[in-house]
Amino acid sequence: MLTSLNTSQTVVADAARLRLDTCQLELLAGARSRVRVRFVGAAEAPGADQGAGREYTATHEGSTCPGGDLRLAALATFDALAQATGQALAFDLIGVKPVRAFDATVIMVAAVVRMEGKSTKVIGAAVDEGDAITTAARAALQAVNRLVAPHLAAGPSCHPR
Repeated sequence: MLTSLNTSQTVVADAARLRLDTCQLELLAGARSRVRVRFVGAAEAPGADQGAGREYTATHEGSTCPGGDLRLAALATFDALAQATGQALAFDLIGVKPVRAFDATVIMVAAVVRMEGKSTKVIGAAVDEGDAITTAARAALQAVNRLVAPHLAAGPSCHPR
């Protein structure tokens, strides 16, 4: 609920949001996969903060399987978001699950976010429009976006890759 925020704070939070730019799955030898995600700040947004226009890239590798590749996308997303927040937030993936609902496939991501000695469970969902790996990354971002945005508006202390 945004009742405690005034309009100018809401604009800054929206400007601080990251956008998923690319999500790539690479099949490797030995039944292994690599997922690479790239996020960019909203440089063109009104009231954009000092983190705007920055890029954050992360990669995760693991065993090739449909569920495993979705997990790799969520883990890479969380790594990029931790990087963007200067490690102010830590993410523990609980699970990634494709669910059939309303004549569509929805990818759900559950995680625990740790910050300032506290933790909270979050769930994100995104409709799969033909690319389950990218959808898993979008669902992971959707799960934590409201927790990440204030840290981006404050200006991360890390350097983008």
